[in-house]
Amino acid sequence: MEEFRKKEVAWYVLRVTYQREITAAKALEEMQIEHYVPTVRTRIRNEKGISIGWKTEPLIHNYIFINDSYENILRLKQTKLDYLRFVMGKGKDGLLSEPQYVPDKQMNDFIKVVRTIGFKPVDVNIDLRKGDRVRVLTGPFEGVEGVFIKMPTRHEKRVVIKIEGVAAVATMALSASDIEKI
Repeated sequence: MEEFRKKEVAWYVLRVTYQREITAAKALEEMQIEHYVPTVRTRIRNEKGISIGWKTEPLIHNYIFINDSYENILRLKQTKLDYLRFVMGKGKDGLLSEPQYVPDKQMNDFIKVVRTIGFKPVDVNIDLRKGDRVRVLTGPFEGVEGVFIKMPTRHEKRVVIKIEGVAAVATMALSASDIEKI
């Protein structure tokens, strides 16, 4: 990794062992380090299938996003949260050679879609190169950029925000008039 980038603050993608993403998030919150764990609320049902409440659980198990410098996260891993592991991304040579980070705009769009009612997790292996890059013009996803796709076995069209090798989420159904090609 280039020396100047080690001090640059970015959204780094990290894995946690043994599904400790919520534990890591609580520790990071106490240390006032910006982070994000995509979560979803699910119903708790008793043995008869009757709803007895709600629980919040990770949408993507074993992943956490931390917005800090590489140096600070490395120090954090070595001193307090030894179960964090950098997810490696492709370098300029095309090989997995440097910690993966997500550009601010893409991360903000990802967070916006996940936090909005109506998101739908999407298979991360979908070939998104076939779709057009678009920006949503109206509604709760206004400003979100992603790929316009037709959902498999559905007539709906959605904008997908993909974090390479980690996750992809789709907005609720959109009409063509809600988006513009970029």
